[in-house]
Amino acid sequence: MLFWLAALLPLWAQAHAILVEANPAPKSVIKVSEAPKEIWLRFDAGVGERYLALAVIDRSRKKRVDAKDADRDFTDPSIVRASFKEPLQPGKYLVRYRVQSADTHIITGRFQFTVVEDDQ
Repeated sequence: MLFWLAALLPLWAQAHAILVEANPAPKSVIKVSEAPKEIWLRFDAGVGERYLALAVIDRSRKKRVDAKDADRDFTDPSIVRASFKEPLQPGKYLVRYRVQSADTHIITGRFQFTVVEDDQ
């Protein structure tokens, strides 16, 4: 019995969704003129619609700059997208996300990116 449990443990552990790519990327520095109009996150597997959240917060951590429209991509359920209310201004931004992986576990994370003036 213990053998089977040990054999299945790696399969169970691999079922959690893992963030594999993002735009803007974690710790990236982006010029204002190149700042995207939306943020997207790609996971290594599809994520559920339930419990889905994606927020982008300014440096003061008081104002959300995303349009509160986070949703899975229509054609690829491993991608979560949200648009920005207005063009990003210079400063640091905090991204916070929550998704439900295929094994029903809730996955949360956060990272930062920075927007700078074009001449920097």
